[in-house]
Amino acid sequence: MTQTLTGTPKILFYSHDSYGLGHLRRTLALAHRLHARWPAAPQLIVTGSARAQQFPFPEAADYVKLPSVVKVGAGRYEARSLPVSFDDVRSIRRDVLFATARNFQPDLLIVDNVAPGLKGELVPTLQYLKRSARTRLVLGLRDVVDVDSRVKRAWSSDGTYELLDDVYDLILVYGDQDVYDPVREYNFSPRAEAKTRYVGYIRHDPTGKSVESVRAELGLRTSRLVLITAGGGGDGYDLLRTALEGLRRGGAALPFDCLVISGPLMLAEDREALRRLLPSGSYVHLRDFAGDLSAYVAAADAVVSMGGYNSVCEILSCQTPALIVPRVEPRREQLIRAEVLSRRGLLRMIHPADLTPTRLLAEVRSLIERPPHRPIARAMDGLAGAAAELEALLRPSNGRPELAAGVA
Repeated sequence: MTQTLTGTPKILFYSHDSYGLGHLRRTLALAHRLHARWPAAPQLIVTGSARAQQFPFPEAADYVKLPSVVKVGAGRYEARSLPVSFDDVRSIRRDVLFATARNFQPDLLIVDNVAPGLKGELVPTLQYLKRSARTRLVLGLRDVVDVDSRVKRAWSSDGTYELLDDVYDLILVYGDQDVYDPVREYNFSPRAEAKTRYVGYIRHDPTGKSVESVRAELGLRTSRLVLITAGGGGDGYDLLRTALEGLRRGGAALPFDCLVISGPLMLAEDREALRRLLPSGSYVHLRDFAGDLSAYVAAADAVVSMGGYNSVCEILSCQTPALIVPRVEPRREQLIRAEVLSRRGLLRMIHPADLTPTRLLAEVRSLIERPPHRPIARAMDGLAGAAAELEALLRPSNGRPELAAGVA
């Protein structure tokens, strides 16, 4: 008979968030799922996101804000706002992490994507929690980290391979092994492979807004809607500028309306430049942010997007025809993901080097006028799979003390 979990685990999340919104959004999706499973479980999210306050948190959850940093090159960071050195801001973040873990005393620490934390800031906390024997340590990896040679080089130098082998108790991959296999691509040891579980991509279902309400809210001129989005927007200006230039060339005769979402991390001057590019007329709408982007993806007849993990998962969840223009630097993660999924017919892709207003508009027209067959994406139950693996990890049969009695 399977032994069930009793009690309410205390859950600590770490989301380093140096660029974009992907890490925090993935973390929050899992936090909401675990709240549904354990409603009374305290959850504390430690995040460096500069926009954490814009997202809904589960009940019984709160967050600790780390000083924000921004990536300025491959492996190089600086403070986003504070006029201090990166070494100083890293020291603050490291100490906040350690103090939070020491005082919260979690049963689970769930780390998103970066095993040692940003520039090793999480390592003292991992070592402390490992010694305490109370906490189970879990690493969640997206499907693609980066091109294999870069990952192997980085993981060899920053101690990630040792952490996978000796410190983490469980490694979750939010993806499908048949689509992309990090164990093979990044050369996991047999020990790390044995504790790795592929739980599937994370489904994003619309909440709160129906297709009809979204379309009514926008006051569409036509019966077709194209959504153009650049995720968090920190590096989305070139894509959105090109799209607006293409729309201006198409003019008011285009047989669709368009919603452009710039993202909350776009520079104010870039956002203002996009506003100046808006075509005349009311068929192109520009917004800074959409809290439930999945609702807009579901309402659209076609989507143009960068290739971030969460954006792609929203597209696959809604099965909306999509054109991806991936980021290619400083990581090739988005390019690899887009190429793999394009080969499977799940979406279309334009390399940013080949992007022009004319090409983009032609691709959008093609998606609208001749929508492709919408194949069902495999393994979109990542939240359920992750929750089941975490519950299994916490069972007393896995060699840990039973949690304090309570309602599970």
